[in-house]
Amino acid sequence: MDLLNDIPGVRCFKPRATFYLWPNVTAAMARTGLTDYEDFRRAVLRETGVSFCSRVHFGRPLPGEEQKYIRFAYSGIDVPEIEEGLRLLKDFLAR
Repeated sequence: MDLLNDIPGVRCFKPRATFYLWPNVTAAMARTGLTDYEDFRRAVLRETGVSFCSRVHFGRPLPGEEQKYIRFAYSGIDVPEIEEGLRLLKDFLAR
């Protein structure tokens, strides 16, 4: 959680128990100039190899929904791999 929340433009609530996270990436997307979830997801995957689902994978955004969220699932992934992926994501968003 600390590594995720240390990424500029990313904020995530720390759940009590789960194997996935729903970070708010509104500011991170704005930093990249990308406003479309799919464009953002593909850019991150292409540049970092980090994969995630976006809000639209779970239904249409509600009218007036302005915040942007993505979903990270981390079951079956070793901690060093998670740390590396978050470092790559942080580096990408810092460019």
